[in-house]
Amino acid sequence: MKIRILLIVCFIALTDVCFAQNFVAQDSVQTAGKNLENAKKTVIPSGRIIVADMKANHPAVFSQYQSGKKMQRTGMILSFAGGGVIIIGAICSIIPDTDSGTVTMGPYITETDGDNSALRKAGPVIMVAGAACLSVGLPVMLVGGKKKKQTFQDYRNQYYLSQQTSSYFQMNVYPNRVGIAYVF
Repeated sequence: MKIRILLIVCFIALTDVCFAQNFVAQDSVQTAGKNLENAKKTVIPSGRIIVADMKANHPAVFSQYQSGKKMQRTGMILSFAGGGVIIIGAICSIIPDTDSGTVTMGPYITETDGDNSALRKAGPVIMVAGAACLSVGLPVMLVGGKKKKQTFQDYRNQYYLSQQTSSYFQMNVYPNRVGIAYVF
């Protein structure tokens, strides 16, 4: 019984010492690890910086990127407009007919025709036009987005990722553990 208590106390004391040393040394080790990692690895800038670099140094690639961006915007506009036109067509097709009535204006009696049949007949036609816009807009939006993304990734891989080292060791220190990673 005394041995168990002694082992538990020793274990707790050892873990407290380890955690205390880890918290004190953690900042310096992480800073050293980050400096080592930054020394071995080229920093990849953000997307806006890559696009600005693409615009300044490679106008042909940038024109491809802009083409994809324009296609994507055009597709978005067509898709949203087509969806709106479908909704308008649905509303037009469900408008109820109003009753016929008479209006007395002076000596004349005029019958009003409250028939909304023309608008109700136009509803499905409007919906078909909206569906056509939507069916053209969605593929254009998807193809434009894919073209834009592919151009960006190709440029990034060609000019930034190719400058990185192929593999290296990295040491990570965390509050509860230490790890060594082989990055390739």
